[in-house]
Order: sequence, then C-alpha cells, then structure tokens
Amino acid sequence: MTMTTSLSNRVTGNVFTNTRPTMNTSSYDPVIFTQDATLKVDGTLEVDGTLEVNGRDVMKELDEMRDALLLLKRDVDMEAKYPKLKEIRDAYAAQLEKYKTFESLK
Repeated sequence: MTMTTSLSNRVTGNVFTNTRPTMNTSSYDPVIFTQDATLKVDGTLEVDGTLEVNGRDVMKELDEMRDALLLLKRDVDMEAKYPKLKEIRDAYAAQLEKYKTFESLK
C-alpha cells in the first residue's frame, strides 16, 4: 500500500494509490479523513467490520430493504448441500412471476 501521508491519528488528502488497497488498522487508531478524500478501488474492497455512511449501517439498511421487499433469504451453503432447496426456490420465483404477470393483465 502506498500512502501519501502518514497513518497515525489522522489521515488527510488522497490516501490510497494502488489498485487493491488493504489496511490493517489493528495497530493504529481508526482512520479519520479530516479533509475531502477519495478512495478509488479497482477490484474488490473487503470490509471486516461495520460499514457506516453518514452514521447509517449499510448492511443493516440492505437487510431492512430485503425484508421490506419480502425477498427470500438464501442459504447458499444449504442449497449446495440440498439441491432440492434451490429447485423449490427457483420454482417459487417462476410461479410468482407468472401470477404477477397475470395480475397486471387483469
């Protein structure tokens, strides 16, 4: 990782310049941007912990949206172990779409 400033208590300015930023903050204070900064990622950015944006927990918000939309939670590990689960879920989704289409044509 290349940093344009030192990582002690505060990080300012443009921070990451490589294409796969990785930061282990276990031996540092939390990273706090005190000026406008941009984190550009080409590839995958993994967050181990809570991702908050403007004080809102992103994963919690996504879970609440999924629940509000009544989307079925998938258990990919169980589907791999029991292929019939995936077949049933796919059949349900296909049937639901047929009913939605039928309802919209009424």
